[in-house]
Amino acid sequence: MIQEKIMESLLTSENLFYGGIAAMAAAVLMTVLCIVVFCITGKRIKKKLIREYGEPYRK
Repeated sequence: MIQEKIMESLLTSENLFYGGIAAMAAAVLMTVLCIVVFCITGKRIKKKLIREYGEPYRK
């Protein structure tokens, strides 16, 4: 009975609002996760390329 009243009080616009906040929070978390993963793998790939091909040539 109480849950029915709670669900009735959450209108569609509120669901969209809080759903949007949740989606944005998930996007931020995934962005941070991707940055960490790409930094770690980038360092590993750079070390491998230097080991196989030597230091890059720079003027």
